[in-house]
Amino acid sequence: MLPKIFNFIPFSLLLITTVSTAEPIKIVHWGDAYLPLKKEQTVRYSYRSESPLFLQYQDVNRDGIYNDAIIWYPFSLQVPLNPLPPTAENNKNWYGYRIHRPSARFYGGLIARFAQVSHLTKRNSKGDMVPIFDGFQQASVQPEEGARPCSYSTKYPNNIGRSWTYEDYPWLKWADMTIMVVNAGGDCCPISEAFWKAKTAMVNFTTLFVWKKADFINRGQEIDKVYFDSESRFSVDLTRFVENVEEVRFVVQDGQQWWISEASLQKLGEEQSGQAGMEVQNYKFGLTVMLSPLNSRWSPYSPEETDEMLYQELQQANFNPKKASPEEIQKYQQNSDRLLSNLNQLEFNPEQAEFVETHFEDVQAVGIYAATRPFSREITQLVFDNFQVYAEGQVPAKPGLEFDSQGASNFTETRLTGGISVNCDPFEETVRECLCDRVNVVGNLEVAPSQVGKLADIFVYAVSKSSPESNETTYYMLDKQGGIQVWDQQLSNLVPFMENVTLQSQQSVEMYKGQFLLPGYLQVFFGYRLKENNQFVISQEAIEVNIQPINEDRMNEMPYCESPAVKVCP
Repeated sequence: MLPKIFNFIPFSLLLITTVSTAEPIKIVHWGDAYLPLKKEQTVRYSYRSESPLFLQYQDVNRDGIYNDAIIWYPFSLQVPLNPLPPTAENNKNWYGYRIHRPSARFYGGLIARFAQVSHLTKRNSKGDMVPIFDGFQQASVQPEEGARPCSYSTKYPNNIGRSWTYEDYPWLKWADMTIMVVNAGGDCCPISEAFWKAKTAMVNFTTLFVWKKADFINRGQEIDKVYFDSESRFSVDLTRFVENVEEVRFVVQDGQQWWISEASLQKLGEEQSGQAGMEVQNYKFGLTVMLSPLNSRWSPYSPEETDEMLYQELQQANFNPKKASPEEIQKYQQNSDRLLSNLNQLEFNPEQAEFVETHFEDVQAVGIYAATRPFSREITQLVFDNFQVYAEGQVPAKPGLEFDSQGASNFTETRLTGGISVNCDPFEETVRECLCDRVNVVGNLEVAPSQVGKLADIFVYAVSKSSPESNETTYYMLDKQGGIQVWDQQLSNLVPFMENVTLQSQQSVEMYKGQFLLPGYLQVFFGYRLKENNQFVISQEAIEVNIQPINEDRMNEMPYCESPAVKVCP
């Protein structure tokens, strides 16, 4: 008996021109299971697949005394900031990161500046004394805590539960972005432990996370000009730990120019409200920060990539102030000042900024900025997830693939696009949804003029896997009764979803409406077969849906499937 993955209701062919034209396009959504679970992994994971850079004997607090340390991941738009996948160059091939999940690739940089700590050392495995402040406590994707998808709790942002997870926890959970600069210390955390033991140590930090147009989802990377209008918006969930974070802002690269929002969230820790256009929803645990980009003024912003040659020169100097000559000390300090100025281009100073009304007409990257500029002796940490950006632009309809009776293929004038709406939300080509969510899957046809008016059979087929990373696939096709049949991938054996349809110049096919019955990953394709010559035309792009099991955790306030999140559309 075939697995029943659809609770299927067949629909007639609808004569409409498009899925949606008025709704904004989701171009970024960082909020998925990017790292494998311990129980399922065949590879290991790491917070970050390469070590951060560090230097001691710096003057980060500008007091004229070179007894400080800097730790950083260099700002870059070429080298990703995310953990590296197993196949990446210079990465240990047992480290796992699901780079092909939506918005998995991101760029940017992080810097922590520790004052009055250069004298603190530790003994390494070779017995040598080396600096303690040589890395972040944590800085990157955190696999063990985060959201519990398909749960319902009003205590957390977007009513999605976040909390510590357990070894026997049965369901996937979202990763989150974790920047632990200083925490409470203890045996787990040698940097933080050393920080608290140094009575005069202080810290500040700057972070920038960026998603580039090349990685925009829902085919946003194919839009000629991505722009913002009154319907566009940013949002991010700040969760679990938000300590000693002075400000949170959004950033945009429009053309070649970077901009940072005047709208901000400042002095986090207690219940907050946004400033200069920022909107905030406070929950018992965490908050959601939102911005319509036209509701804020923006300032030019100029992050710079690290001067690698200068860093290498400083590192190779093996500087020891107790043994160096006055000339060596002077040279090292001058180069240190130059490097620090270079790194500090990541930092934004609102007191020196000029904010102006800005229209974004060619968005090349979007991101989130968080920082604390004053030096302080406090726990300093930030956790966020569910970062989303909606924009506008015309997604080009790709030509279909045309196959003749001998199996030869070519591009055709017919354009085929499609999308899926979850719980009445806008249609998207790529979604992550819960098992009992209500969905509507629709495909659109712009039929080649030479084929308008001809009779055709409409067909629908799907590639099914347990997860996007799985190599085990099964192919299914839908028949006229809404039944699901295994397909052998031979076009000639496809059964009709709808028969004897007179093709219109523009029309839409409602392929499925209801609820999926099993979790998994589906790629849905559709097309038609001309009756007169058995010619096939099929879609190039899949409608992708990652179907998650329902979270039955005891922390749920009510079963997710009975919650207001699962809407019945009009």
